[in-house]
Amino acid sequence: MNELYFSVKGSTWKAKNPTAYYMDNVCEFLVCHKEYSEKEGFLQNFVRPLMKICREKYDSITNNDSAEVEEYFILEIPNEISRQAKHASLWYLKNYPEGDFIETVKDFLEAVGRTEEMDSSVIIRGK
Repeated sequence: MNELYFSVKGSTWKAKNPTAYYMDNVCEFLVCHKEYSEKEGFLQNFVRPLMKICREKYDSITNNDSAEVEEYFILEIPNEISRQAKHASLWYLKNYPEGDFIETVKDFLEAVGRTEEMDSSVIIRGK
């Protein structure tokens, strides 16, 4: 499953490219980067809650909790969690405008901006 897109719950908006696949790389980069001074808050308020959501989704899939096997992968990131990564994403955008994960960061920020307007959630979806 390499094609994971950011989208917004309750909206038809979807990122143009499947950049959500690299969100874990962005998180690892920020947590390990020496110059990013907010890494502990980012780790505590975004990465760990996101890991919990991912673990629950994985457990749901492996335990086959759903009546049918889902053809589409859908992972919802509540707005209060995704908002925590906004500052980190803006830092990456400012400091690494030509970085390897710039498209992922831009798509994520666009999704977060739309969720704030709609009071919704960021969705990572794929097939």
